Amino acid sequence: MKLGILNRCLVDERDEKLLDLHLDQIEKHTRVPYTIYATANGLLPQFRVKMERHQRVKIREYPTTNLPNGPDHGFYLDHLIKTAIEDGCTHIAILHVDSFPVRSDWVEQLSGKLSESYVFAAPYYGAYTACLFFRRDFYLKYRPTFLIPEDERSSEKYKNFCKTFEHIPHAGAGYLFKAYSEGLSWYPLQESNKGNAHYGYICSVYDDLVFHLGAVWSYSEHEIHKNTSYISARTWTWKHVWFPVFRVLSSGTGQQALGAKKSFRHLMSLGWRHLGFPMFFTPVLCYERKQLLEDPGSYLNYIRTGKRCR
Repeated sequence: MKLGILNRCLVDERDEKLLDLHLDQIEKHTRVPYTIYATANGLLPQFRVKMERHQRVKIREYPTTNLPNGPDHGFYLDHLIKTAIEDGCTHIAILHVDSFPVRSDWVEQLSGKLSESYVFAAPYYGAYTACLFFRRDFYLKYRPTFLIPEDERSSEKYKNFCKTFEHIPHAGAGYLFKAYSEGLSWYPLQESNKGNAHYGYICSVYDDLVFHLGAVWSYSEHEIHKNTSYISARTWTWKHVWFPVFRVLSSGTGQQALGAKKSFRHLMSLGWRHLGFPMFFTPVLCYERKQLLEDPGSYLNYIRTGKRCR
């Protein structure tokens, strides 16, 4: 096995700790030979130097796209995967800068989920490329793209796909559509959190294998301390009001529901398409990000088991 890990690697100057944690967790928990493929496009000079010095990283620069933030993620990932395939990778994993493994058998476990019909594994809803895992042969046979091709969006097949899978139009949705079009299936990674209640959007652990923070946004210490009471109120409201409602609405398992009932999937898909990331998550994300970076070991243990390390 030769694993290629693809990373858009777009961070600002205050995200160095998060980038270091990402690289450290991959090195700590990956037991198979691997290479991280990262884009130079948009990468700050100091981080480019850091990545170029890393023995497991290959930096590539591609033609610049005029696509807006979001769709451009899929554009660059399409280029990265071609590089990884040409380099002989047998398995591909896409991880965001804020997603990384938390168990040392993550590759073996995800690889074991794949078959002729289950052609990739991905989070069940929304953040498809926070951990999208598949084999070389699937890519070479079907040539999926991370975004749904524009000429397909008016097709009957796509309309039928939307009726069954009310997806969020993130990078990776093209893989769902390709599998649907070819009569294939995929393995939906489910949240396995024990220590918090932000399932589905931020601070999720999938199948107790991979953690995803939810977004790479930086906040200064002043901003964090200034908004402590505001963050606490929002966190309490999310945990005790919105989250219980969300869990009822999003009940359902496997591909048929993609983790949410049809009416709720439709609502969330429209929200993401027209409003983007729900801003009421911002203060909660700010608080959780701070906790993660202050003590990653204790925080991740809490998320996974519900217990803090002493």
